[in-house]
Amino acid sequence: MTTDQAVAVPKKFKKKVSIKQSNELTEAAYYLPLQAKRVLWLCLMQAYFSDSSSDDESDSLPVFKVNVSDYVRYFNVATAVASRDVKSGIKALGESTVTFYPKDGEFEEVTRPWLAEAGLKRGRGTWQLEFNYKVMPFLVGLSSQFTTYSLYDCGQLNSVRVIRLYESLCQFRASGAWITSHDWMCERFMLPASQKNNSAEMKRTFLEPAIKKINEKTPLKVSYNTADDGRFIFNIIDKPLNLS
Repeated sequence: MTTDQAVAVPKKFKKKVSIKQSNELTEAAYYLPLQAKRVLWLCLMQAYFSDSSSDDESDSLPVFKVNVSDYVRYFNVATAVASRDVKSGIKALGESTVTFYPKDGEFEEVTRPWLAEAGLKRGRGTWQLEFNYKVMPFLVGLSSQFTTYSLYDCGQLNSVRVIRLYESLCQFRASGAWITSHDWMCERFMLPASQKNNSAEMKRTFLEPAIKKINEKTPLKVSYNTADDGRFIFNIIDKPLNLS
């Protein structure tokens, strides 16, 4: 490989790492293993590949392609590992549901399966995913409110619940503050009973280690304190860029 080729590949690659996630999906309740979360990322990157706005519904992607080769490139694993991970991740998506909390309408919460169909192309290392049509709007833009982050910014996080906390914090990085409750986080992140039933245990075993990891591995600097009513008040700032 020449020097020019070595430089060209990352430049092309980095154009496709921006992830836009509707706030409805950021605030939904679900738990997916890491492999399934990565598969979902690969789909979200396709859903928002173009920043151009259009009212033409044909611009939406009703079917997503997940390539084992992309999983290898983005997550730096061997092909055999990527093949197993993608298959495992898609299986987990197919067996899982996501619960949304609509702000309007008849229902205050709605649970839906993620996928309608998943097919593996013969000999190509490519899966074709079709999401449940009632989940699709949350993937390709139900509203104008999105959480945006880069795969490179959170690529070193290997805990799904830490990733979900990071996504929630990113939703409020512009304002620099997020106020939420112990119950909200336990419900949305599907935390285990030991953390759900004991706020101190949740802080000790989840929240504080998660914030430490986020501060070490991402562009955010996060701290929190607890209000008199027990709610968590998060302070969120972007770390200064290191231009050296």
